[in-house]
Amino acid sequence: MRLLSGPTWMTVSRYVDFAFTSLAIPINLLLLYCIVTKSVKGIGRYKWLMAYFSCQSIFFSILASVTHMSFHTIGGSFMMFTLSNPLHLPPWGIWVLLGGCCVSVGYVLLTLAAQQMDMKRKTYFFGWRMVYFFLAMLIVAVVYGGCGFVGIHLTPEKDFDIRERMAKEYNVSADKIHYVAVEYFTRDANGTRKWNYSSTGTALALNFVFTCMVIVIIYCGCTTYFRTKQGIDKLNDKLKLQRMLFRALLVQTATPTILIFLPCIIFYALPFFEIPLGVDANILSITLVIYPAVDPIGVLFIMKDYRKFIADQFSAYICSPIMRCLCLPRNILGCESVETGSLNDNIALTTRI
Repeated sequence: MRLLSGPTWMTVSRYVDFAFTSLAIPINLLLLYCIVTKSVKGIGRYKWLMAYFSCQSIFFSILASVTHMSFHTIGGSFMMFTLSNPLHLPPWGIWVLLGGCCVSVGYVLLTLAAQQMDMKRKTYFFGWRMVYFFLAMLIVAVVYGGCGFVGIHLTPEKDFDIRERMAKEYNVSADKIHYVAVEYFTRDANGTRKWNYSSTGTALALNFVFTCMVIVIIYCGCTTYFRTKQGIDKLNDKLKLQRMLFRALLVQTATPTILIFLPCIIFYALPFFEIPLGVDANILSITLVIYPAVDPIGVLFIMKDYRKFIADQFSAYICSPIMRCLCLPRNILGCESVETGSLNDNIALTTRI
């Protein structure tokens, strides 16, 4: 049973894409500004990992908006595709953009995993150890980007069949379908599974890298939770900063779990068992574009210095003078004297009566 038809999914995802990309860019720019200018000294070089994460989220939002990436499954294969070409690129140019989306998703997860790992010792990804981070980025780029090269054993007949089936699902012409795909297996005329080593190996490598990053993020998030509970009664400034960072990372564990991990696991796993997902796989395209807009909000409101900066800006530029008197402490704007004067007037009036 389908949730929505193909054309309806395209319409919904287009509106969601526009709305959340419009939010993600300014929110991440605000977080980036706070990280660079408002971070306390105790956070150290760790802030540069946070800054890189914000930059990567902005890049992914823009790239996803340009490509209008969508998702689909057919039999034992899953694919990312697009029906739009706003830049009027040749087919290979669209393929590069789709491959860039794959790599960008991997980089977002990798950077988040690096942030989680680096909470215990702020030395894992700095200095000469930065080589490890660049090596991990290279692995992600090769595996995720390789999906377009060897992710599917494509023949002209298979390509034509995929395009025709997707064109029928989304009510468009076949020449508007541009996709990159990963294939677990195919079936011959007798219904027997046929395995291709390059495409199957790519699928397994993709699942392995994704699973490793998910395990790191969830494991570090859980250990962060228990460490926070154990130190909750200590009140020194260093621990307060650690607790704020821990809480921010807890939010950064819960948010991708809901918006990325669970949808991706379903998207990757169901084709292996040939459970039809079809056009409903596009729920992943919606959750992926929501994530860059939602994730920074938790960090902005958990980190005290960032939260104070936002509150100050809101009070200074948005609140009216009257509302500002209500929003800020009384002794800052002289509200006490106003209220005291009003109280004295009332007493004098009562006396005269």
